[in-house]
Amino acid sequence: MPQSGYPRNVQIYSRFQVDAPELAAGFMQFGHTTVAELYSCLEICFARPRSGDFRLSDDDGNILSRQAPDHIVPITDLYVISLSIYCSIIPLMR
Repeated sequence: MPQSGYPRNVQIYSRFQVDAPELAAGFMQFGHTTVAELYSCLEICFARPRSGDFRLSDDDGNILSRQAPDHIVPITDLYVISLSIYCSIIPLMR
């Protein structure tokens, strides 16, 4: 991520490497940024995961829901979570 001298109070990390999250984005929340605005901005910035194929989660595992677009983004660290394209189906019974 390009470095900026501006302060941020919301950081968004990629957990591609689980033990070493990498800063992917950040911004200064002044109390007016909605969930819909944040997701729209991230969908423009991210090449992968594709638009709509990711969600944001906080440290406690709470999902920042796309179903509540008018909610205000909390001041916290968020993590990008997405469905893996390398998913395999394991049969439970034969």
